[in-house]
Amino acid sequence: MSEGALGYGFPKTDRVTRRVDFLTAQKRGRRVHSQHFVIVLFDRGVEGPARLGLVTSRKVANAVGRNRVRRVLREVFRLHRESFPPRFDVVVIAREGAAGLDSDAMRAEILAALARRKGGPAAARSTSPEAFVKAPMKP
Repeated sequence: MSEGALGYGFPKTDRVTRRVDFLTAQKRGRRVHSQHFVIVLFDRGVEGPARLGLVTSRKVANAVGRNRVRRVLREVFRLHRESFPPRFDVVVIAREGAAGLDSDAMRAEILAALARRKGGPAAARSTSPEAFVKAPMKP
C-alpha cells in the first residue's frame, strides 16, 4: 500500500508555508512551552485539518541536526494527527538542545505539551477546538 492510502501523508494543504501565516500564528496564537519546544496554536476559523509549521534556527544544531528535528516532528504530526486540533495552525519552534533528543523523547514532549494545553488547569477539559482558543482580552 502507498503512504497516501493509509492516510499518513503530509500534503501541502497540511503545512503552514506562507510567511504571513507564520507571523499571524506567532502574533495571535496561544503558546505552549516545553523544555525543548514552543508550540504556537492559532485558530484559523476555517474548517479543515490542522496545519503544521516548523521553525528550526541555526541555534538548534547544524544542518543535519535541524533536518532530523524537522523529520521527526513531521512524523509525530503524521502519526498522531488526532492530537492536533482541527482548524488550527500549529507552529512548532525548536529550542537549543532539541537535536540531542531521540525520536521517542521528541514525540513524548510534543504530545505531553499538547495534552497539557488541552486538559491543563487553564484550559477547559475538552478535546474540542474551543479548548485552544485564546480568551478575549478585557477592555
